[in-house]
Amino acid sequence: MSLFHSSGLLPLLKGCLRSSLWLVLALLWVLPSEVGAETRFSLLTASPGKAVWAHYGHTGIRYQDTDKHLDVVFNYGLFDFSAPNFIGRFVTGQTDYEVGTTEFYNFILEYQLENRAVTEQVLNLTPAEKDRLLNALLVNIQPENKVYRYNFFFKNCATQPRDIIEAALDGQVCYTLEPTCPSLREVVHQHTEAYPWVQYGIDFALGAKADDAADLRVQQFAPTILMASFATAVIKSDSTLVQTDCTLVQTDSTVIQGAESGLRPLVASTTELASIDPALEEATPWTPGPLLVMWLMAGLTLLMVILAWPLKINANKRPIKALMNVWTGLIYGVAGVLGSLLYFLVFFSEHPTVDVNYLAIWLHPLHLVFALGLLFKPFRLKVAPYYLFANLPLQLFAFAGVLFLPQTLHPAAYPFLLTLLLIGLHAEFVVFKRHRHA
Repeated sequence: MSLFHSSGLLPLLKGCLRSSLWLVLALLWVLPSEVGAETRFSLLTASPGKAVWAHYGHTGIRYQDTDKHLDVVFNYGLFDFSAPNFIGRFVTGQTDYEVGTTEFYNFILEYQLENRAVTEQVLNLTPAEKDRLLNALLVNIQPENKVYRYNFFFKNCATQPRDIIEAALDGQVCYTLEPTCPSLREVVHQHTEAYPWVQYGIDFALGAKADDAADLRVQQFAPTILMASFATAVIKSDSTLVQTDCTLVQTDSTVIQGAESGLRPLVASTTELASIDPALEEATPWTPGPLLVMWLMAGLTLLMVILAWPLKINANKRPIKALMNVWTGLIYGVAGVLGSLLYFLVFFSEHPTVDVNYLAIWLHPLHLVFALGLLFKPFRLKVAPYYLFANLPLQLFAFAGVLFLPQTLHPAAYPFLLTLLLIGLHAEFVVFKRHRHA
């Protein structure tokens, strides 16, 4: 999600108006905050951007009051890279975000400069609902309330605006959009398709729970899906005499909206405030994706295993076997680093859907210890083959687990696993050869 942070030119531009903006909002807090006839609230959605945190888009709530000459965006996606231990807290899932306000002009300028689209959905609210929403937003931006614990899927810059809007309504929101993705992992794939290495890294971190069935509400963590959900949503009034069930609204397109049915559209109108200019789009240079790299790695491993296969060791084969040892150290060093990160996420991180991850069967921190041990000849001769041989059943089980384990593997994980498997089979051959000639 596209988030403002504390570095760069744009925050300085926003800072120029921050004092006056806070003064106006403070006056709104002190004075009666009843909305006027010209007051309106909108859901703003920015299209996905190129930064890692912007791949899913961004959401804000726009508040306009022409009588008070206010045009403000409430932004739940503020964070500060310079905060103490920001990276460490982010890895452990203990990142704090906050809600803040910015002038609408500055908000949209951010996305125009990045050549990203911004869509406005004006909310179809009654005066009483507008009043409640304004008061709730003003309470949220108070210093003691503005900070919240960020959660990638369940509490972010999209879910927070959705929840506060829903809470202000006289009724229930019925979402009629049919989800196009069966799980959270598929939603992530949909938004990272153009960034294969990012997708590979996220897939590595996400565990089996990311493959559970995810309903539309859960998928609304993505601003683009929230925008699509709002587009067809209706409000079912609590005061209506005709009690129309939300399930009926979702399944029956003939349900009539109006006073008699107690249904009204959540969105009154939709406008594209900024659009993407194709002429300004920069071509992404080609880089080899993880699938190609991993298959090349597996192919190179197979070649070295074949060249190092002969039973008799002679002078001509020693360079190949030395290269095989170096290659094994590199591969298992990478696997060990990934395994260490994976185990940290499983046991210590608060991030959602990372605590049950079946990649931990064959990626674990001991691989890093093994890779370092290869630097010593006695370890290479007496321990290494048996360690590789011992891991072979785990790797074979992981391959078979594709058929029954409830976790989807990224396609590039298979050649990586195959690489480890080939090295393990080579080690089994070495152990067999030693026992045969003992």
